[in-house]
Amino acid sequence: MPSYCYRCKDCEEQFEQSHSITVTLEDCHLCAGQGSLERIPSLTRRVTIHKTVNHKAGDVVKAHIEEARKDVKEEKRKASQEMVE
Repeated sequence: MPSYCYRCKDCEEQFEQSHSITVTLEDCHLCAGQGSLERIPSLTRRVTIHKTVNHKAGDVVKAHIEEARKDVKEEKRKASQEMVE
């Protein structure tokens, strides 16, 4: 369901309400004002993703695998030293 923005003329509060396009709200649920609502235009929401680093997915995966290998190698080294002591 679409969301619509409303402003109450009595309490001057603004809110969004989701409802069918055929429904028109007239009464404020916040202050119980009768016939006090006016629908106000809402801005279209747009999400923009800024890509600052240009990595390919495969390169990222390879880097993580190499890092994990180094971590495993270090943990094995630590474990073998603990067994010697």
